[in-house]
Amino acid sequence: MNLGIERDLMEALGPKVFVPQDIRFWKDYWQSLYMDVGNETLGPVRVKQAFPLTAPSDVVVIEDIDGNFLGIIREYGELDAESVELVKNELEREFLLPQILKIHGIVDQMGLLTWRVETDRGPRQFEVRNRRRDIRWFSDTHVVIQDADGNKYEIADLSSLDAASRQKVEMEV
Repeated sequence: MNLGIERDLMEALGPKVFVPQDIRFWKDYWQSLYMDVGNETLGPVRVKQAFPLTAPSDVVVIEDIDGNFLGIIREYGELDAESVELVKNELEREFLLPQILKIHGIVDQMGLLTWRVETDRGPRQFEVRNRRRDIRWFSDTHVVIQDADGNKYEIADLSSLDAASRQKVEMEV
């Protein structure tokens, strides 16, 4: 599709979709992220993954520092190399998802689950209030757990855990 027609179509269809070839990201002296769109500078801005678990690099959401939606970028990998690196670093910083490597224990006290785990970022203990709402299965082996404080932990492949850890998950979840 012609780039000009694609841009006109995307603007007419709804939210602002930034075309990667038209934008450039940069940081100022204080390490705040800015975005140049043609002759306009937006910022400071924040970037977030629209679908961090199912399609992490497909759509990036751009917000101002107050959290107001500015638009989206599809396929941020098509940005210039420096912008790709800046966006990638911001996304990694924004979306921290510790990987659970081992489960030391899961204790159920009147419906409140206390998890003691080893993650790729060290040992953690957290509480899960609601099994149905806070433990989300994306496949038979991929699960994301949200604790009472809103932090998320991932088991990317349940079969990669040791047998004792798998048994704890199967008994309690």
